[in-house]
Amino acid sequence: MVKTDTIIIGQGLCGTWLSWWLDQLGHDFIVIDNDRPQSSSRIASGVINPVTGRAIAETWMADQLLQFCLENYTAFGDSLGIHCIETVDILHSFPTAQMRDAFDKRLPQLPAYLTKPEDNGNWENYFHLPFGLGIIYPALLIDLNLILSRWQKKLRDHHKLHIETFDRSVLDLSGGKVVYKDFMANRIIFCDGYASMQNPLFNRLPFAANKGEALLLKIADLPATHIYKRGLSLVPFPHAGERSDTQYFWAGSTYDNEFTDEGPTEAFRKKTEQQISNWLKLPFTVVDHWAAIRPATIERRPFAGMHPVHEQVGILNGTGTKGCSLAPWFGKQLAEHLVNGAEIHAEASLERFSRILSV
Repeated sequence: MVKTDTIIIGQGLCGTWLSWWLDQLGHDFIVIDNDRPQSSSRIASGVINPVTGRAIAETWMADQLLQFCLENYTAFGDSLGIHCIETVDILHSFPTAQMRDAFDKRLPQLPAYLTKPEDNGNWENYFHLPFGLGIIYPALLIDLNLILSRWQKKLRDHHKLHIETFDRSVLDLSGGKVVYKDFMANRIIFCDGYASMQNPLFNRLPFAANKGEALLLKIADLPATHIYKRGLSLVPFPHAGERSDTQYFWAGSTYDNEFTDEGPTEAFRKKTEQQISNWLKLPFTVVDHWAAIRPATIERRPFAGMHPVHEQVGILNGTGTKGCSLAPWFGKQLAEHLVNGAEIHAEASLERFSRILSV
């Protein structure tokens, strides 16, 4: 029997950050992951945007999260010998006059994040811009494939990663301990994204499954120094499988809450190609097409903490489309809670669902 302090289920963004913080605290753990190449974390754009939606509203905790993420993705990358984060701007092409006017209205209200270019001339060589451009800055761009794959390798090298599909039927929680196959631990934390919706310990939580699709494009002459947005986003995507250069872009925007098919759809591909053709003046090639289900929540706040009945069982999940920014922050909070008893932010703490989880 292999003994450890904590078993972490899943090595997406939440499992990666929780395990990294536990490692920094000198806490023993193992990670169990099924190594799906097209998990929601691995096909995400990697963008941390300080504003969101048609209302161009400041995202939750933006001021705290931007600086925190810049510092800690840099530290994480340094610990792995990689560079995985860039500070970039988002060039927002307005699709309508109404969107341009909405942006202009928000300019004096969010001067820390919004501005307008002095001249659109250079960008008109690349895009159709009938209603002009706005700039969102600073945004952060994370090379998710790089950081997830390098952390996976380090976990393997230190015998802390076990590649398999977790089998709930053999989990034993009797006696206040956690026994799973040949492992015994003091606790188990579920960071397994969409799968937690089917977990009887957590399926009462207000998850809101959200499907995202994206195309991987090759665009030879588009500068990979910006994120481009007009309804959908074009995001530099340097590490796409074995590829590693500046010609690849992630293209997507979908937030489908009523999906019937979990896989890539022809309808999305055709619609996205048409949108890009109407916007981009450069030729492009579709290289790949991805789809995954995000573990979003109805109230758009994550779940972090321990089960009120099974105190050796916890969760870090529900980060939805904001996983790049929320996973590092709440991974640290949960790690410090496990090791030092620190409090978890009230809006994310699992304690807010104690009643429904205790039924």
